[in-house]
Amino acid sequence: MVLGLGGGWLLWQSSGDGEGEGGDAAAAGDPATLNVLKKGRLTAEDVGTVDPTALFYAGFRKMATQPILHLTQESYTEESEYRQGEPGYVWESGFDYRTKEFRMVWGSADPEDPITVCRDGASYDYSYRLRRWDGPDTGDYLCRLKSAYRYISDGISTGGMTEAQADRWIKALQTEYNGFVNPRELRLTEVKGKQYLRLVVDYTPVKRADDLYYGGQSLMWSFKKSGLDPQSHPYSYTGGMGTGFHAVYHLDPGSLLTAYSEVEVTPAVGKDGRPREDGDFYKVRVEYHHPGRLPAMKPEGSPARPELTWPRDKA
Repeated sequence: MVLGLGGGWLLWQSSGDGEGEGGDAAAAGDPATLNVLKKGRLTAEDVGTVDPTALFYAGFRKMATQPILHLTQESYTEESEYRQGEPGYVWESGFDYRTKEFRMVWGSADPEDPITVCRDGASYDYSYRLRRWDGPDTGDYLCRLKSAYRYISDGISTGGMTEAQADRWIKALQTEYNGFVNPRELRLTEVKGKQYLRLVVDYTPVKRADDLYYGGQSLMWSFKKSGLDPQSHPYSYTGGMGTGFHAVYHLDPGSLLTAYSEVEVTPAVGKDGRPREDGDFYKVRVEYHHPGRLPAMKPEGSPARPELTWPRDKA
């Protein structure tokens, strides 16, 4: 059974009976609670009535069906870097899933370092010190379409799906991989004078029939249920095969599109059910530009280094 709400807020609830139906309904949340978001200006009490699970899947579906993703991101490989606000790399990317056009500006966060522009499958390097462009280089792996999956999404979601494909992905997450996605705290916040829904989500490795815990693989396996080929779409997830994620999303309450997120890779889980201690720290801050468009990113002039306009989440 498919439950629908106005504005495309559609969530999967598998048909069934008895215990199975109840379990699937719980995994999908209560989409009727999203109706309060249509009232306009919200209060904390309004948001307190919203089911975080229903909100997550409505927003997840909305993002997955965007034809173009346009993001600005910065990455951290040390926890101290994140605390001090000193990212290692920054990039702005645009990807059109209909035409497979891929554009990106990428480089270290050091203002003295050169940056690379990817356009039409070739790379162009700009030196701020020399004030000079070099390129095009059609052999740069960074700018090939097969590498795009590393930079065009937040490492969890994707874009370019039809509604039916997104529904199949969500259904698999809610049923076959139930327990992996765990929406938690939801509250109202305001950024730059606009209201947003701050939603915390833990993607937790789950134990399967072989007594092993699987994390990021659950995203890939459930994605394949959509019928799409992850290599040609393209799609992949951040982190290792068994890692999870701790994410903080800021969703627009009107469109349910994600405006900003912080996604941290969490440790893989050993057979004893405890987090392993051999993982590396990795975290990204992501700003989502709506409506999605392909940025020009032409190799001319003195290009601006990508920079997020959103403040860091300090909660």
